Amino acid sequence: MKSYRMGWIAFSILLLLAGCQHQSEEIGLTAVSAVYQKQQAENQKNPEFAEQNTEVITDLVNEVVELRFQRAGEALASHLSEACRERFIAANQAVTGTDYGLARLGKLESCTILTINDNTVLAQINASYGDTPAAYTLVLSLISEDQTWLVDQMRWMENDQPPRSPVESAEQLAKAYQEAVLSQDYARLASLYNITAEPEGLLFWSTVRITDCEIMAQKIQTGQACFQLQFTVTDPGMSQLKKGTSTAWLWCRRQPQHDGESISGWIIEGLMTKQPPTSWWQS
Repeated sequence: MKSYRMGWIAFSILLLLAGCQHQSEEIGLTAVSAVYQKQQAENQKNPEFAEQNTEVITDLVNEVVELRFQRAGEALASHLSEACRERFIAANQAVTGTDYGLARLGKLESCTILTINDNTVLAQINASYGDTPAAYTLVLSLISEDQTWLVDQMRWMENDQPPRSPVESAEQLAKAYQEAVLSQDYARLASLYNITAEPEGLLFWSTVRITDCEIMAQKIQTGQACFQLQFTVTDPGMSQLKKGTSTAWLWCRRQPQHDGESISGWIIEGLMTKQPPTSWWQS
């Protein structure tokens, strides 16, 4: 009898473990992959990156930020890699019609470097436009060419995000999500999740390269929806997405207003490894 009871307990534990292994996990917003963490640990053992050149990197970041707020576009371009310079010129042409003309002349109050990790810099910027204060988070990706550090990518995020209108349908939410991941627009993603954008999130999404995001299937109910998405990823960066083509499920929910009576816009509950169980649809 005792052996039977012990066997049943062991079997129950196995069932529980099996169930846990098949539970869906959130993979989408800032969940750093084990692969990336392992690579970072290896880099720390064999440091051949920016931390060896902290003073040089600090001077470069301060120079780049100062030139940006001074609208000194041509001088700023001299600190950019060839690929980054091409993107810089294309963006300027779209806004000002010139190669190096920059919009919004501002005054830099301070540039505080929060972290230097591998070839990536995370910084906090305080500035002003006339009498109007402004605060930004900045991520710079750097490369070394001929023993000179250059900026290969710049990602800015205004810390005080203006309020956005509620997303009125699940279809609009899925489309907005597709656009945000393809453009690496972390601030927009944070608003779709209905959370506050954080500097670490900007850093996270600056590492991810997604070239395609297609809706393969969908299920929409009155207050919940799920979209099966197919991603084409050229660089998973810090994310748990896989390089190449893979599938994930976007769980969405219509959010009640604070009074609990009427209902407001749609938000993302998570990008998950599996589709929702029946219990989720009934919740």
